[in-house]
Amino acid sequence: MRLRLLAAALSLSVPAFAQEPAAEELDSESEGLSAVDSVTAAPVTSEVPDAPPRETLSEPEGSEAAESAAPASEDPSAPSPHGEEVDVPAPVADEKSGAKVTFTGAPGEGFTLKSGDRFSLNVRSRIQLRYQFTSREVPGEARVEEQVVNIGTLRVWLGGNVLVPELTYLIQLALADRDYRDGATSPVYDAYIEYQPMRDLNFRAGQFFVPFDRLRTVREWALQMTERPRPVAELTLDRDVGVMAFSDHFLGDDSPFAYRAGVFGGGGPNLSGGKEPGALLVGRLEFRPLGKIDDDKEGDLDRRTKPGIALGGAFAANINTNRQRSTTGATYVGGVADYLHAAADVVFKWRGFAFQAEYLWKEASEDTIVSTTADGSALTEFTRSGQGWVLQASYAFEPPLEVVGRLSRLYASEGTDPALVTEIERRGQEVGFGLNYYLNGHKFKLQADYIGRMPGDFDFSLADHGVRAQLDATF
Repeated sequence: MRLRLLAAALSLSVPAFAQEPAAEELDSESEGLSAVDSVTAAPVTSEVPDAPPRETLSEPEGSEAAESAAPASEDPSAPSPHGEEVDVPAPVADEKSGAKVTFTGAPGEGFTLKSGDRFSLNVRSRIQLRYQFTSREVPGEARVEEQVVNIGTLRVWLGGNVLVPELTYLIQLALADRDYRDGATSPVYDAYIEYQPMRDLNFRAGQFFVPFDRLRTVREWALQMTERPRPVAELTLDRDVGVMAFSDHFLGDDSPFAYRAGVFGGGGPNLSGGKEPGALLVGRLEFRPLGKIDDDKEGDLDRRTKPGIALGGAFAANINTNRQRSTTGATYVGGVADYLHAAADVVFKWRGFAFQAEYLWKEASEDTIVSTTADGSALTEFTRSGQGWVLQASYAFEPPLEVVGRLSRLYASEGTDPALVTEIERRGQEVGFGLNYYLNGHKFKLQADYIGRMPGDFDFSLADHGVRAQLDATF
């Protein structure tokens, strides 16, 4: 009797999952994750073939019991990699659909739970331990030196598919203090649903990166330097809420052409207040003449033997925005403005060498917004217009040691915000170099770099100097 009770208890210890419409792997372009990799390629797997249902484990109608799992080897009695015997619970089958429940995981890929083709959930996280020393030039005063030691960023991703493999979702939460920019009070970075029913026309809806320039949409965990280039921070478009149509191989399975076209709210992420009606319209074209290339990650860590190149261009119009930098920055009090944006970029990789270049342009419909305050006084607010370029090159050695250098320049348009003009006169030129060591590619790396921002004549004596070191790890 005791043996029967013990056997039943062991069988019931297998977790049960409510029967819901299920999902497949996620695929995120923005700071994102490829759950396809995490679901299909993760080396640590727990899975057991279907087994006949047991009366003693029957579930109420409308639910299903999960199957238990064996280690990566197909023999459940095989020893674990650490030499310990693995105890595998008895398999349980879904009485209705017979769908298998699998649980996989790998370093940098998180854990993925999958129930047939109708549901999957991938969970992973990222932490960045950061040291920063800066020395800033203050006109007419002594230099100001500061040190910051903190958690540079802390992210959590939840993603997968639901109902059918083509319908995926992604949620990204940013939890570190440094992630709360422009007075944000919400930790939501990405929150969208994606549907890919066909090769030439797919859809994404929610909050995500506006598909504008490559150096902003490249995944943050895949950056070679600890800060994005200054022209990108000033001239790009950030996350926004909207709908996007896209294709990665337009008009052919081997086509080198891709496109992105979207309509967004135009006010940036996590808006809680209203503004005058308007919209952000954006279109982007991409061309990869030599075939597939991982242009959403910086550097050539794979030291590819075949050269790869990606060319991109984009145009955007933000109508009636109340943000100073179009989708980021301070919020205007006295009105709205229109912004036009243009971008062109190139990425090249071959045998450990990587090069990327980008040109950005932004122009406001008017230089000032003039209004009257509650006490009757005049209020003048400035828009910010300008252009800039970025050059960045790197070489990855074997073992995985990499050197990287950057040069960028920012220019202010005539009549634009005087504060921007002054800032560019003092810090419009950017020079940087870095050294990276990769323990698990971009998913686990040590980074150290120097970035100097100075006048356009490379006067380092007037530069703002920044030295940073960080451990960046995705689990």
